[in-house]
Amino acid sequence: MKPLTGAAAPTSIARKPLSRPVVLGLIVVLLFVAGRLIFGHHENKYERIAGDVTQALQKNDVAAVKSFQNAETATHVTASRVGRGADTLGPLGAMKGVKQTAVDDDTRVHEFDVTFDRGTVHETVKFDPDDKVVSFRYDEPVLSK
Repeated sequence: MKPLTGAAAPTSIARKPLSRPVVLGLIVVLLFVAGRLIFGHHENKYERIAGDVTQALQKNDVAAVKSFQNAETATHVTASRVGRGADTLGPLGAMKGVKQTAVDDDTRVHEFDVTFDRGTVHETVKFDPDDKVVSFRYDEPVLSK
């Protein structure tokens, strides 16, 4: 087949193969990412609830804190209690993560370490059978340096 008059002749661009160190580097990065996805920490529902309650306390949001309580304990959630939580947790900055550190299945008591921009807090939460909060306590924050 003849090229059309005035048309550019077809050209091929030769690709240089990737060097061995680059290929090995890519494989190492892919294995690292896959390992983190498979074996890394995945938030469970109790960590999510503890984190949501903590953020609601930080924001001084009484209604949000009550929404995690069971019918009986919701009556004990007051503006002054939530306000004290906001005063304590607010200055710690943005929450970075929640990690469950212990659980007693018989009593349904879970313990968490919550990390913030400027410190950490240890929380103890007791859940009812419907995963509603029965009691929520936190220790004094440990400030980062």
